[in-house]
Amino acid sequence: MDQKLISLRQQEIETSIVFIRVQLVYLDATAPYAGKPESELKEAAEGYRKAIELYDDALQELREYLLAAEPSEAIAMELEHTERLINALEKEKRMGSKLIERHIKLTGRQAEEE
Repeated sequence: MDQKLISLRQQEIETSIVFIRVQLVYLDATAPYAGKPESELKEAAEGYRKAIELYDDALQELREYLLAAEPSEAIAMELEHTERLINALEKEKRMGSKLIERHIKLTGRQAEEE
């Protein structure tokens, strides 16, 4: 593996770790028993969205590099793995967006009831 590929993989791994940590913060903030204020929920949701964006950017950069690299079995395996991660993240984006919208609606209803 060349140094650029190693660097891109490292960046992808680091952003995935950040994404997972931020995702856990968001899920903890939205847990029914947490009773977090709306401002904290919004902050957690914004952090979640930003982390998804950074992780997606890292994956896309890695994918572009792999597509431009000289074909080999190792590159093909890396590309396949990267594309699986991209597909999984796309699903996560859709589900995360639905979850955020749901929590926004719920907090809006709670505010109306009070």
